[in-house]
Order: sequence, then C-alpha cells, then structure tokens
Amino acid sequence: MSKNKMQLIDDLVSNADFCVLATTNGIEPLCSLMTLFADHASMKFYFLTNKDSQKSKNIKQHPHASILIDRREENIALTVQGVYSPIKTQQTTKAIMKLFLHKHPELKDFVDQDSTELIRIVGKRGKLLTGIDDIFETKF
Repeated sequence: MSKNKMQLIDDLVSNADFCVLATTNGIEPLCSLMTLFADHASMKFYFLTNKDSQKSKNIKQHPHASILIDRREENIALTVQGVYSPIKTQQTTKAIMKLFLHKHPELKDFVDQDSTELIRIVGKRGKLLTGIDDIFETKF
C-alpha cells in the first residue's frame, strides 16, 4: 500500500508544473502560485522569484515553508513541508536554471532579469490526501 502511495507522490512531484508555496514573515502567512521544477528523487523543489519579493524575504528570515501540489479533478493533494536551502555555487544555480528552462521555456525572459533568483526548498515530510479521508504521511 505505501509503495503505491510513494509512487503517486513521485508522479505528482515529477509531473507538476505549478504549486502553491506558503511562506511566513513570522506573523502572517503568504501563499503564492508558483511555476515549479522539482528533483523528485531528492525531494528538492526549485522556484523563480524576484529578489525583492515578499516570499523571498520571508523564506530567508523564516526558512520553513509548505508546498501544495494537487490534481483537483482527481481529488488528490500533496502537501510537502520543507526548509529553504540556499544554493551555494553559481555553477549549480546555472545548471538548475538550465533544467528549469528546459521544462518551462516560457520563463526565459524572467530568468534573464538581474532581479530574478532561484529558491530551493528541501522537502522533509509529505502528506498525501486521496479523497476526503485517505491520508498517507511520510518523511523524505
């Protein structure tokens, strides 16, 4: 049973183009619809944002975040709790940006702006809901 649930989580993460990223400033939550690139094997999630955006400020001050990926038409939702993990080298950032653009070429102009940054969230725990009361929780 859990093997099938883990496969469903892998499928959701691998095929998602969009998600909701929830951050906080320590007092108020902020939810943002985001274009997503994910490394499903390591449960690392990548997002592009403006360096001056509220979500960027939030995530750097309060590194815990939540990600929602869903298939509403199938009544399936995955919530991932994770932690912001800064990317340390420019070489890694460039490599991930290249993969991001391969999946989302429509974002090339945004990527090319100096004010754009790449944010990485490392998934720690997941909660998969299939239907109203079928809940599967796991650690990554």
